[in-house]
Formats: sequence, C-alpha cells, structure tokens
Amino acid sequence: MENATTSPEIRNDEQKVKYEEFFRFPLLAEQVAMNINHLNYRYNRLKDIDVTDSSNKEEFLMAFDAFLVLFRALFLENGNTQYTIQHYYRAKRDDDTADKINAFLDQQVYEWSDLSIRKMLKFIADKFVCHADPISAEDLGSANAYTAHLMNPYVNNNLQTILEGLNKILESSKRVQL
Repeated sequence: MENATTSPEIRNDEQKVKYEEFFRFPLLAEQVAMNINHLNYRYNRLKDIDVTDSSNKEEFLMAFDAFLVLFRALFLENGNTQYTIQHYYRAKRDDDTADKINAFLDQQVYEWSDLSIRKMLKFIADKFVCHADPISAEDLGSANAYTAHLMNPYVNNNLQTILEGLNKILESSKRVQL
C-alpha cells in the first residue's frame, strides 16, 4: 500500500493515463491555489477566536475541525488516487517539492518523541473529526495535548510555524503559495 511519502503506485498503462489526465486538468493549479487560500482563511479564522472565553469553545472546535479536514485532504491522504499537494507536484514532475513537503511533515514534534507533525495532525483528524472511531481516555488526553501544542504560539511546530514552513517550500517551487 502506498503511503504519503511515495509516488502513487501505477500498475498499468490505463491507470497511468487516468492519473496523468487528472493532473493535467487545465484548472488544477488554480484549484490547488484556491484550496491553499481556503486553508489559510480557516487558519486565520481559527487564530482569531478568543480561546480564553469559554463561550467560544464550540466555535473554536468547529473552526479547528474545518482546518484539519482540509489540511488532511491536501497533505495527509494516503492512496493511489487521492488528491494531495504532493501528488500534484509529482504529476508535474517536481518530486523535489513533494519530497520536501513530506520531509517537513515527518519532522519530530518533540525531541524526546518520534511523534511527527504528520502523525499528530492525522491522529487528531482521524480519531476525532473524519471518523467515528472508538476513543480511549488516553486518546482524548493525547488529542487535547496535541491541540494545545498546535495552538500555543510559544512552541515550535504549532499551526502557524507549520503553515509558514509549508509556505516556504511552496514558494520555493514558485507554483503555489500558502
């Protein structure tokens, strides 16, 4: 099974043509840019919510969920036919940009843990937003800790620095910007 760090496995010529046709869609670069703009908008709305006011809890969770769903779709999906920014760059024969995105997402969040940015965001999105999986008290505690970390402006690998890091990678490709 393919993971997010490799090119899609193309098993036959028909699948290759389908994949290449999908990524040759004339407006795809505009669609990628639009999705990145939507991601930025969702992040900006999220960071503007006053989380010190408990009456904003539901609004924060809604905005956080919306951000995570789009982030997951754009950067964290697995599978041969999933539309991700990395697959977009690979189809454009820009493996370097796709590899840089994946290397960035695979960075450790904490020096003392093997938890990556990718694993942290995917855990929250998969366990609490995109799937109705059973959760344990440990899962809930982890999700709360990860969310607090992501929203903390005083730590590395918070949402702001994650978006800034991805922006630098995309700017260097001169094709799409966050």
